[in-house]
Amino acid sequence: MPAPEQPQPRPDREGTDPYAGVDARTISQIENDENVRIERDTSSLPVAAQLTRLPLKWIAITLLVCAGVAHLAQRVENRHLLDAAQKQGWVSEEQREQADDAQELYRQREDIQRRLSELKERRRKLQETMDRGGEPPPEEKDLTDAPLTLEALRAEIRERAGDSFDNYRRLGTAVALAFGGLGLILLALFVRVLWAAILGGAAFGATFLMGLEPWIMWSATGAGALLGAWLGPRLLVAGMYSNATLAGLVLGAVAGGGGVYLGTGHELGALLATGAGAIGGAVLGFKFARPLFLSSVLANCAGTATSLLWLLWGDLFPHFWPLTFAGLVVVDGVATRLYHRLRWG
Repeated sequence: MPAPEQPQPRPDREGTDPYAGVDARTISQIENDENVRIERDTSSLPVAAQLTRLPLKWIAITLLVCAGVAHLAQRVENRHLLDAAQKQGWVSEEQREQADDAQELYRQREDIQRRLSELKERRRKLQETMDRGGEPPPEEKDLTDAPLTLEALRAEIRERAGDSFDNYRRLGTAVALAFGGLGLILLALFVRVLWAAILGGAAFGATFLMGLEPWIMWSATGAGALLGAWLGPRLLVAGMYSNATLAGLVLGAVAGGGGVYLGTGHELGALLATGAGAIGGAVLGFKFARPLFLSSVLANCAGTATSLLWLLWGDLFPHFWPLTFAGLVVVDGVATRLYHRLRWG
């Protein structure tokens, strides 16, 4: 019998392995090792992702510009308050000169707020005495009104709220912190609800004014609400691009034509600069429409929340407005970036 065939040894495939010696690295590791940045393809992201894609540099620009404006606005309001307090005789000229110091100004505002509360309480008691037909005390006959300032507005709100002011203040504080610190995320989450309410309300108003049957009116309202919920993110993105382009066109035309005319007085050159400025402004507005819109939402949410907190609490510490505004912008911007990374990768 022939001898059984011996099994042949396997050939050595180590030399033909195409991945031999290759070190697997992630995209982030490649970027760090090679000192390059790989451009991501964001065209495949849904439209809703555009509502939270705000780069950190735009957050920093918004913070610097708006915090400076808030500080300037607070300085103007402080000057107005000190002018009104000086007319009332509550602040002397020497105290007025010392008000440049933030801590001193903070103490003066507390004193002015206390005097405003006392003045309003005296006026309330005087009004009650006169309503009962009594004769007001001689020292109260020439009682002046409270000066028209934001501090007086806050004192008026506190007086009208009465004993429920603390409950209103806690609720308003929670709403302000949520709105100011999560404004962009709330916009992205509730954009469909917003547009559903807008289109549904428009359909309801139109059919109601036309006097149609109730079933037609409610059917049109429901259809408008469904259409708004479906197209909500797309409508908002389209609105931000169209509005930013129009704003850039107008501002570019005014800046270009007005600048040339004021500088040279030449009408033909001003007309040419108006056209060039309009084109350049429209291009820039369209190119940076998304970050400009998101930055404006960021600033508006933080500014509204800071105003509400001031009305509820007053100046809790020196430089209350810039620091509170900046803190809300940072929280909102960082939370938006984290939400975008976690939600859309």
